Amino acid sequence: MAQVTIGEDQAPATTRDRILAAAAEVFAERGYEGAAVSDIARRAGFTTGAIYGRFRDKAELLLEVVRGVLESQQDAAVVATRATEGGDMSSRFAELVGEFVDADREASRALVLEAHVAARRDQTVGELLRTFQSERLDGLRDLVADAQARGEVAADLDPTTVAILFLAIPLGVVLLDAAGIDLPGAEAWAEVARQTAAALRPENEKEA
Repeated sequence: MAQVTIGEDQAPATTRDRILAAAAEVFAERGYEGAAVSDIARRAGFTTGAIYGRFRDKAELLLEVVRGVLESQQDAAVVATRATEGGDMSSRFAELVGEFVDADREASRALVLEAHVAARRDQTVGELLRTFQSERLDGLRDLVADAQARGEVAADLDPTTVAILFLAIPLGVVLLDAAGIDLPGAEAWAEVARQTAAALRPENEKEA
């Protein structure tokens, strides 16, 4: 594919999306260590300068590729404990359960695993991933604390521990998926979500 120089008439968002799509393909094929920014540039059809104009380095590229996957997986875990009345929670969670078990998203889950493996070997990747996950933890902890203030979650639960649970569920699924373990389907996840939501509620609501 011929390389092009980015012009002012080319939408930055479109350019960014094309670079990230190419990066996802190259990382999936070669792994973080085997991928080169020049390979990603050729796959996207841009110069390496176009990439470095938008991303600091290869580590930032990897994090941005997996950011959306991690955020959607973790948000799905939070949604699992909401809308617990009637069948609404089950239907909402069934729509999001693909983030965990959909075969079409196997490549995305593999990229999440690649990012965490790379984080143990590459200090830059490790720092970026630690910052990202720390920010996600803070945000989820605030959500739990807000739910406690509204009386939706038991006040005696540690919000940090609950937030870490929400972070750990999707990452654990990624590891099991990589090991070739058959994962439960949407209905099983929805039932677990219902039971988890009930367990998190204050004692007086459980008895009602």
